[in-house]
Amino acid sequence: MALVELRDIDKTYQMKDVAVKALAGVSLDFARGEFVSIMGPSGSGKSTLLAILGCLDRPTSGHYTLNGQDVSLASDDSLSDIRNREIGFIFQSFDLIEQLSVLENTEVPLFYRGISRGQRRRKALEAIDRVGLSDRAAHLPRELSGGQCQRAAIARALVNDPVILLADEPTGNLDSKTGGEIMEVFKQLHRSGRTILLVTHDRDLAEQGDRIVQLMDGAVVDGGN
Repeated sequence: MALVELRDIDKTYQMKDVAVKALAGVSLDFARGEFVSIMGPSGSGKSTLLAILGCLDRPTSGHYTLNGQDVSLASDDSLSDIRNREIGFIFQSFDLIEQLSVLENTEVPLFYRGISRGQRRRKALEAIDRVGLSDRAAHLPRELSGGQCQRAAIARALVNDPVILLADEPTGNLDSKTGGEIMEVFKQLHRSGRTILLVTHDRDLAEQGDRIVQLMDGAVVDGGN
């Protein structure tokens, strides 16, 4: 069984009197341990697909199975729990809490799971070490470079040991050299067995994954199963 199974996923948004179809019959499988790049022009449905994969939005129709559970049928409380336990998010804008140190930012997902302070500290330090940022654990985001901020965001995404990492244009705010360094972090995580789905506009970065899924007008036009 694939780690992720999407079957006939449609997503329609109602914009006043107009129905806008963002996804149209998307069916995809992602294997455990796979590194997949998702590409497509603006308006192709990439962001909508990632929101559904991340349980931030629900499909209008179709089924999404993650790690054996049909999450398209889950309650809102269940979806919140799935997001916290099963999914790690990495965003273009880092989304770090400016008032918290790297260590404290990394601890946040564990706090919401009710993990004890000592365990939070230990697990967070392990995650920070994995992304090569141990010497910046006590620093605030404003004291970090863009690449260091993204490493901190990756550590936060890893700390709950999720089954899948979702990265939305993770190098979009970085120069090419720093972006290449962040891609090396992703490739190291992939080699350790992580499942990664990465949205990018950069063909060179996309080709570093196992497969490229190409979207156009809400449909898969290349790289499907």
